[in-house]
Amino acid sequence: MPSDTRLQRDPAIDAAFRALADPIETFRSAVARTVDEIRQELRAGREGAPVADSERGALGPLAAGRIDPGRWAAVLEPPRALDGGATWHLNAALHALEQVEDAGLDAFLVEVEAGGSLEAGVGVGLARLGRAFGAARTAELIRSKRFRFEDHAGLADHFPPRMWNRAERSIAPPLIARVAGADLRAGGLATFVDGAQKVLLLIEGPTPPAPLVRLVTPGVLVIQTEDPEAIQRIGDFEGPAVAALLPRGSGAALFVHDPMGGDSPAARTTFDRLPDAGPLRPVGSWTVTQQAEELGQLESLAAPLGTSEAPAKGGMEDGRGADAVQPADRLAAWLLRQSNLKGLDGGI
Repeated sequence: MPSDTRLQRDPAIDAAFRALADPIETFRSAVARTVDEIRQELRAGREGAPVADSERGALGPLAAGRIDPGRWAAVLEPPRALDGGATWHLNAALHALEQVEDAGLDAFLVEVEAGGSLEAGVGVGLARLGRAFGAARTAELIRSKRFRFEDHAGLADHFPPRMWNRAERSIAPPLIARVAGADLRAGGLATFVDGAQKVLLLIEGPTPPAPLVRLVTPGVLVIQTEDPEAIQRIGDFEGPAVAALLPRGSGAALFVHDPMGGDSPAARTTFDRLPDAGPLRPVGSWTVTQQAEELGQLESLAAPLGTSEAPAKGGMEDGRGADAVQPADRLAAWLLRQSNLKGLDGGI
């Protein structure tokens, strides 16, 4: 596969695929099993063959939670020869699944063009992978004799995340997106952060100091790091997660928001580095004001409600003792230094 060659020469992509190996395998295994089941269905339909007892109720991982097993068993009563229309649509569903299966690892990587929309790029990538869910639904509808061309004909062609149900989101295909730091408008990814969805961002070039902070909510694992090893935990997290691997020396904040860390934002958030003390500069279309707003939000994560101190577990690399400057204090002082920067380089 083409991606295999890229894996060998791009350490960042290699690290990303290693981090997402388990969720990728979960999704690909579900697709492979569903492909086998539809092939069996088509073969039995052509032959008008009885259905083996082992097939009754075998919904497959892409169908879990969407069909009543008793109703399924009734549908599979022998003989079950398929008519021409049903056979055609079932073959189309199979073809869509085979395309997802044959795409290999390339299907889990998108490249966002310079100046392009990260949200749109991720949406296209997930809709392409989501065709597997649409194809599985098509097969179920045909099997249960509920398929209607006017309502269901395009499910295997385009199936974006907004159409996925809870069961589908629980085995959501992970996605890696390579994007320029100037285009890292991560807030738009909130529309995809649900179920077990994982999005891993590989950042190139200068970046704003806290682009992922807008995604921090109680149940979402958020990692902003320069360390390829730090992103490895994303694949083990059971809920939704977004991680950004920044280039070395980016100067951006490095932090982890772990939903398992505690009940408060400060307890859940640990910091490895705060932004460099120099003045903010526009980054692409990111203005100084926008960057300062995100840093202000990061400050609110660094200190418990009603205090100006961050918990000891959120200590910085420059000290953890009682007299060490805490993240919230450093961020507050840093933001105050930005207060006279209005108009800088057209940044406001």
